[in-house]
Amino acid sequence: MRLRLLPTAAAVLLLGAATPAGAAFRGSNGELAYEGRASANGAILLSSHSGGGARRLSAPGAPSDPAFSPLGRRIAFASRSEIWVMYADGTSVRQVTVGPEPSRDPTWSPDGRSIAFARGYAGERDLYTVGADGNGARRLTSRGDDEAPAWGPSGAIAFVRDGHVYLKAPGRRARPLTGGAADDRDPVWSPDGRRIAFTRLDERASAPRPRKGAMRRRPAPRLRELWVMRSNGSHARRLKKLPAGVSSPAWSPDGRSIAFAMGPSGRRGLYTLRTTGHGLRRLASRAADPRGIDWQPRGRDPVIAAAGDIACDPNLTRYATGLGTHDACHMLQSSDLLMRMDLSAVLPLGDVQYEDGALDKFQRSFDPTWGRLKALMRPAVGNHEYRTPGAAGYFDYFNGPGVADGPAGPRDKGYYSYDLGAWHVVTLNSQCSHVPADNLYKDDCAAGSPQEQWLRADLGAHPTRCTLAVWHHPWFSSGLAAVNDRVQPLVQALYDHGVDVLLTGHDHGYERFAPMDAAFNRDGARGLRQFVVGTGGKNEEMRRFPKPNSEVRGTGRFGVLKMTLRPNGYAWEFVRDGGSFTDSGANACH
Repeated sequence: MRLRLLPTAAAVLLLGAATPAGAAFRGSNGELAYEGRASANGAILLSSHSGGGARRLSAPGAPSDPAFSPLGRRIAFASRSEIWVMYADGTSVRQVTVGPEPSRDPTWSPDGRSIAFARGYAGERDLYTVGADGNGARRLTSRGDDEAPAWGPSGAIAFVRDGHVYLKAPGRRARPLTGGAADDRDPVWSPDGRRIAFTRLDERASAPRPRKGAMRRRPAPRLRELWVMRSNGSHARRLKKLPAGVSSPAWSPDGRSIAFAMGPSGRRGLYTLRTTGHGLRRLASRAADPRGIDWQPRGRDPVIAAAGDIACDPNLTRYATGLGTHDACHMLQSSDLLMRMDLSAVLPLGDVQYEDGALDKFQRSFDPTWGRLKALMRPAVGNHEYRTPGAAGYFDYFNGPGVADGPAGPRDKGYYSYDLGAWHVVTLNSQCSHVPADNLYKDDCAAGSPQEQWLRADLGAHPTRCTLAVWHHPWFSSGLAAVNDRVQPLVQALYDHGVDVLLTGHDHGYERFAPMDAAFNRDGARGLRQFVVGTGGKNEEMRRFPKPNSEVRGTGRFGVLKMTLRPNGYAWEFVRDGGSFTDSGANACH
């Protein structure tokens, strides 16, 4: 079942023009990444596009060939003869290839789900792709010496073979875009996919033949120059005559400039040039000696992924060394879905570790799977976490041992808020009666309770157009949870302040409701839309009878809810671990 919901004409106008991930777009110019002198010490260097001081991102080995993902949130790079990926802030470093031959030159697919790269020794290299989660490696080419792939917005890959630029379109054989005596390298696509920049060393370049009796001149040095052509190989032209040889071009995300290195090896500077051939500008001196330059795109809307009820108890038989069975313990598989996404944040929706929240279980089960993206997580606490007194293991894992406050909020409360793009997000504690670290019994969901008062004050202080709420127990469900009266005062506060979306877990399945008021009545004008996403991997529980305003119910598959948070609305997609069920749509905010 696939359902696309655009309930109002306003939503169509608002959201229909948005560019899907991977499509060409004019983004804003972020930082420039490159390997330089310091990269031999295990770092990739980042410099502002205006030429500010470089900062270092630590990476294993001697990293090279940094490449930003389409949304600019991840960096692929080569090190120790393999391809690695990390987030643009240097977190979540992980290896994605394992092979007997060296791999280098990574480039991202337009949707950010895969990476192409060159594998092999000089003279016998081929192109391969691998999923961003490290799975599904396959070979693309099997002849010549192929290197320097660049994956374009349309899905075609430009690369270098025998000194010429070739094009490998999906489902077609590779064909040359350049030829002749020139030696062409370093292809890179413009953001709109219409042009390719590359460098050319013209083998025909030589000093003019001297006249009879004249002093013979020393041959003019052959310089590698910056060229641009159309994506079909036509209208190739030198962009500008430059005083020294160039390498490593990178197109700016706004399509107006090209960055490149210029100068002799060991003394290269970092420069930019307008695509008109004017405005040459130096950003970094020859001391930087940059190589493998790429330019970070920015300006896209935040993307989040959410699910609850995730990691099995590692002592269970069904845990099966972390791989699970066909119907349980799919925390590794659901986390692989996250690894393929360009995410701004990951929202675990409670009961993230079973059967209790002991720290050693977090470290053995949750951490090797979903914990690979721990740096992006803003979790909600669930009932299983409180099977360990005060949910101590949960707070120790996310905040740090004994730390009072952190990514999971204050450990004596478990609720907090933050901003994400144009959205305000409130994460609440739906385990309304619990015993926190101070051993004082709390009923913290009732009207007038500390949490309810905090929620109303927080929403009043953040009057944004779009607001998202997150907690563990459903307010209303067709599954085992049915109707949850205990969170009703919190729901009323959300509705009173015009909150748009509520994400919950607890019921081990997927369900989407129409926007409703606090009395369960459909309210398309200012109602609260609830998603139940208890599909993180633990197991699935059978559903009961559909409740009013339940629009979609999914069974039989694990997965995560992916949401794009736009300034005036949101889009959602249930991304599954196998099976045919899916759900997607979009709405405007109130």
